[in-house]
Parts: sequence; C-alpha cells; structure tokens
Amino acid sequence: MPLRFIRTKKLGIDIDPLQAAISTTAFARDLMATMQFPPATAAVSVLLLILQTIQEIQVNRSSCDRLARRAAQILIDIEEQMRGRYHEAPEALLRNLDKFESTLTSIHQFMRKLADSKWSDRFLRKSSIDDALVEYMRMLDEAAQAFQLATLINIHLAVSSLRGNAASNATTARVVDTSSPPAYLEVLNEPDSDAVEIRSPGVVDAAGRIVAESDPPVAAGEESLLPPEKRLTDHYLPEELSSLSLEDDHGFRRYHQSEVILRGRSRLQDGWWAGATEVQVQGQRALIKKYDGKDHGYSKWLRDVKVLQNLYHPNLPQMLGFSDEQAPTPFILLANVQTQSPQALVREVLRSSSLGTSMELLLRFYRDLVDTAMYVQRQLNLDENKVQDFIEASSLRVDSLKTLVVGLPPLRDGKWHTARSYGLAQTLLDVCLRMLPNNGRVTYSYTKGEEFATKEMQKNINHLVTLARALLPSGRQSPVFPTQLEALIEETKYETSLTLRQIRDLTWSAEGAHDHTWYERTVPADKFSVGDIGYIPVGGDFESFVLLGNIIKDGKAVLDLSQRSHGEHWCWEHFPRRREALQAYGLPEAVAGWPVAVPPYTQIDVVVVHEAFLSCVKDAWQYLLKNSKGHAADGGIRPEDLILVTHVGTYQDFFVKDFRPKPFMPQTHAPNPRFAANQFHHQHLHGFHQPSGFGLQNHVPFNQPALPAIVYLLTSLDANHDPHWSPSPVCLPKGVPRQPLARHFTTKIGWKTGFLNYVQLHAEDFDGA
Repeated sequence: MPLRFIRTKKLGIDIDPLQAAISTTAFARDLMATMQFPPATAAVSVLLLILQTIQEIQVNRSSCDRLARRAAQILIDIEEQMRGRYHEAPEALLRNLDKFESTLTSIHQFMRKLADSKWSDRFLRKSSIDDALVEYMRMLDEAAQAFQLATLINIHLAVSSLRGNAASNATTARVVDTSSPPAYLEVLNEPDSDAVEIRSPGVVDAAGRIVAESDPPVAAGEESLLPPEKRLTDHYLPEELSSLSLEDDHGFRRYHQSEVILRGRSRLQDGWWAGATEVQVQGQRALIKKYDGKDHGYSKWLRDVKVLQNLYHPNLPQMLGFSDEQAPTPFILLANVQTQSPQALVREVLRSSSLGTSMELLLRFYRDLVDTAMYVQRQLNLDENKVQDFIEASSLRVDSLKTLVVGLPPLRDGKWHTARSYGLAQTLLDVCLRMLPNNGRVTYSYTKGEEFATKEMQKNINHLVTLARALLPSGRQSPVFPTQLEALIEETKYETSLTLRQIRDLTWSAEGAHDHTWYERTVPADKFSVGDIGYIPVGGDFESFVLLGNIIKDGKAVLDLSQRSHGEHWCWEHFPRRREALQAYGLPEAVAGWPVAVPPYTQIDVVVVHEAFLSCVKDAWQYLLKNSKGHAADGGIRPEDLILVTHVGTYQDFFVKDFRPKPFMPQTHAPNPRFAANQFHHQHLHGFHQPSGFGLQNHVPFNQPALPAIVYLLTSLDANHDPHWSPSPVCLPKGVPRQPLARHFTTKIGWKTGFLNYVQLHAEDFDGA
C-alpha cells in the first residue's frame, strides 16, 4: 500500500521561547553596532534577515538558531578587533568578508525555502535538510578558521605598516621585498578535493591534509641587503639551488625582447601555462611565458629559471633560454609549442577510438607521471609529501607526440609542512582519473554529468575507472608502475593497440581485482535473486527485466552465497536526533528478530535492510566471460546485454507508537494541602465505586521513572514471510494465530523497496574472442 502522510502534533523542543527572544534581541543589538564597520554592513544585513526568517520556521528551529548565533558571533568578534581602525582593514579580510556574505546569502535562501515548505516536503527531505544544516555549520567553522580573528588581523595590520614604510623608502628601480611574519590568508578548498590548506604561524589540522608555514623573521625597520636571487625561498627549491646566482647560464642563452617575434594571442589559461604565446625566435618556433606583476613576477621567473636549468626530463617543460634580469618583463622561452590539455585528448580518444586504446593512453599517462615524480624527488631532494604537493599543484599539457608535460607548480614562498592520509600512488591515480569526463567518477546519473558524457560514453568511463583502480597502485602502496603493464604497453608500442580483453585478463591476479559491481538503487522488491541472469529490453528498465534463468538454482555454477541484515531505530522527538543500531537475533527459516524498546508515550521508527550476495564477485565476472555467448544465443541477444545479479537487498521502514496521553504531572514545589492527591476521592467520585487507578491508568508515582516496553519486529529477506510486530520473541509458523500487541500500541509496516548489484561486460570484451 502507498505511504500515507499522517499529520500529528509535534512535541515542542526544550527551548525557552522567552530566553530565545531575549538572546536574539541581544544579538541584534550587537549586530547593529557591527554595522559601523562598512565592509561588514552587507553581511550584517543578511544575518538580520536570517534571524527574522528563523521566527517563521516550525521545525529545525534549534539547529537554524545555532547556525545564526555562530555567524553572528563571527561578525561581532571581527567588529571588536577592528573597532577604531576601520580604515586600516587589510584586503584579505575584505575578500573573506565578501565570501562570508555569499555564505550567509546561501543560508538565508535555504532557511527561506525551509520556512515556506509544506510539512510533507519537509518529511520527504528530512535527511537532506539535516545534511544541509551540518554542511552550513561546517562552512561557518571554516570561515571562522580562515579569519583567525584576534591574532592574524593584528599581524596583517603590522605587516601592512611595515610594507608601507619599506615602499616609501625604496631608492632602487626594483623594490627589495622584506621577509615578513606569516600573513593572513583565506582558506582555500578545491572543488574535487577534501584537502584544506591554511597558511598560518602554526600547524592547522584539516581533513585528510595538514599544512603549516613559517618564514624567517625580519626585525621592524630593517631591510635585507641581499640580492633578490639570494633571498629566494621556495617550498620545492632546495637551499643549494636557492643560493645560486644566474651568472652561470648552464648552457642556456639569454634573449633580448627585440629578438622575439609574437605570432598571435595566448589561448592557454590553465595554471602555469596561462598566458603563454607562440613566438618566432631566429626562425624557430617557440613558446614564450611572461612574468608580469611588480611584486612577485620577478620571484616567479627566478624560481622557474633555476628549476628548469637543473631539471631535464622529457615530461617537464623544455626551456630554450630566458631573458636578462634587467628586462622590464622577464620571460622564458620553451620548446613545447603545440600542446593541448590531457582532458581534451582523452575525450577525443574516447569519442573516436576503442576502450582498449583509451585505457592504454591512461596507463601511459600514469607511467609518465610516476617517472616525473621520481625524477623530481631525486633531483630536488624532496620527501614524499613535497612530491605530492608538486604533482597536485602542477598543470598538465600534452604535446603533439602525445607526451605528457608537467608544468611547474606555483611559487610557495617560505617553508611549508604538509601531511596526508594517503600516499603518492593515490595522488598520481587521482590526477590521471581527473583527466576523464566528470572527473573520473563512476556515475549512473547520465543526465547530471557533463554534456559531452553521453550514456554510452559514461558506460565506457565507468569501465575505465574500475579497471584503472584495479590495475594501478593506490593508497599507501608503492607508486612504481607494474612491470606486467610496462611489458604490455611496450609490446603494443609499434603494433596494434591494447584490447579490453588483454587488460581484463591482467586484473584477475591483482589484489582486490574485479570486486566491483554496477548497482541499481531502486528495483521491485522480491523480484530478483542472486544468480539471476537476463537482460533489459531496449528502452526498458529493471521493472521490465527478462529472466533467462538462475545459474545457481539451475546448477550451472557453484558460487558461495552470504547473507546479512542490519537495522536502525530512532525517535523523532529526541534532540539531538541520532540513529542507533539494532541488534538482531536469528530465528528458524532465515527470520531475523529485532527487539525494540518503546518508552511510554513515544514513537520509535525502525529501518531494516536484508541482503544476500556472492562472497566472491570475481567468480561472476569470470562466469560471464566464459558463458555469455551461450546464454545470449538462448535469449537472442548480444552477449554484452546480459546481466548477472550478484547482490540483492530490501529496504523497509516501520514504526511502533505508544499513543497513551501523558499523565498530568503537578508542579514539584510545595503543594497546597487542599489539592493533595486523595485516593479515596478518586475511587468514590460522584457516588460510584471505581477501581483503583480508573481514569489514571498512566499514573506514575513521583520520582519513579517509567520503564519502556519491549516489543519485537520479525522480518526476513524471504518474500513469503510477512513482517510483523509481536509481543513475543518467537516467530510462529505461518497459519498459526499471532498474538497482537497491547491495545495502546499502534504500528506501521512500511512499503518495501529493493536494490541490487550486478555485473555486465562491455562489447569489446568479445572482440576477437
């Protein structure tokens, strides 16, 4: 039966409305004082709208109120630190206030929708609403961390003052930058990474990655007399290279700008290559990279020249020469003229070539990245974390020979210390997978990805990603390119390209290989069994699945099966709301019993999931490779259309509710003797003799806690078993009358939905077989 929406009265959350109103008024008064700081005026206005919107929210008000209080406290603290010196606000603080304003705008829009939404919409979107509140609180925490309220703002003011004095006293054409204390810098989150980088005086904890930075101090009023090239410090440049001068050209020629003839405008906009333009130098084509900017242009140019003078690798930029130090705009000349992004090349190969050729290209890129990373690590004497910094910050290009070229990472002035929960192998694998459309994610939502990634293209990407993860090192493994892959690539270097069957055959011996499956989140419950083999008609879905047989029940394969079940329960009235695991006990005929404790006058919701699956998924892949043609001939279909089910499960929700009304509980202060409880009065009310407790069945003696009732939910993956609530932990055979729960309990048996995992091969798996 379909779900019905039942509107019930929600018990109030334990928040004193008067106290909340007083607290909100106090925050509003403090925020009005914050509006004297002009850069924060817009953010304060949005926050006042948020406080006004919260009054209209019926549910989640407590969480929304905490969100607003957190944002208000950040603005109030900023105003206290900047009071009396509003005109001296550093630029980094102003930029972060703009970002903070956009965050508050998103929160206000979210709360406005929450206030205007219907009860049924909030019920269906409960999980997403809770996740959104947690995400917004995390964003506010990051904003507070980025501001570094008390100390970093003061450091900025001091640094700005020092730099202003240094600029006014400069007498040379090139200003010599003084080394300053660590400056305030906003938190940067890359869209495809959970890593967080913060440049601050101390070590800052972050999710998956920790970064800290420190600079050598310079006394106030002093100015370093060392030349700029002597004072250059970079995260990747060893000290011996930093101290070298450019007097030794290392065989590279110095060019004057009059020798360079421009041939067009730059079309490169990616990272280190941005702004590079094709030129002609002495009849030879080259690429010129200019370093504009008065502050850091010279330092960037100097760092790149020193690195490229001492690094020579086919997968690094090939420098032909560089300008003189006295050039108004320093530049370097590169031999890498015709290049394209690896993403563009991979898309073209996916569109025009086979899946095996695409996989071969991805393997070659990984091999080139490994060689480059190892070479850079040896030459620059970097530890693993610095090599990961180098690779992750680099921008990649591919030349006309399909050779991967790793551009240099941006200059990182000072000393940085980084740490990760994964190794170099994982970094290299992630860089390769991000070359694929949709950043190399396995997805089944073909309408939500990139426009280029059609349904068939996304299927190819899914196969590429799963095979790459099975073949290439990851996590904390050694990043060395596997020897069997190296031999396979070299065999096909001058012959035909790799085939998908060759690649798949290599994965059988790999650790954890082919343990992946495709999945479908919503299918008819109890329709599928592990071992079902069949196909989906053209234009259909899993509801129209055509079953050809079951390889386990028909005796065509001997596969190990496993089962498991898990459940959760919670109460909507409790706050904070937490889902807690239920412990099941086994009963005959694969029935699971779930004891549930129901406190008086409350409702307990339960979710139960039953699953059955193959113990070794690789056996299903191998069976499909060997027997697909025979099954396909029986069904009159192509072998790649066959689907073998490896995992089935059901999801079902329930609830049990004690709907007795709560008893009247008198105040705990000194009672009036005239209104004291009189048992005789209750028993002989209006002349009728009433049994003890009549009309007060819910009466609980004072200071005595009410005990919860234990009921049992009996479920099974078997479609022939009807899930039901029972006061007994024993499951009675079918046909035997069942004992119902007590009359003051009401229950619900929710709608059962199914899900499954399956394996399905690609058409190229059968090429040449």
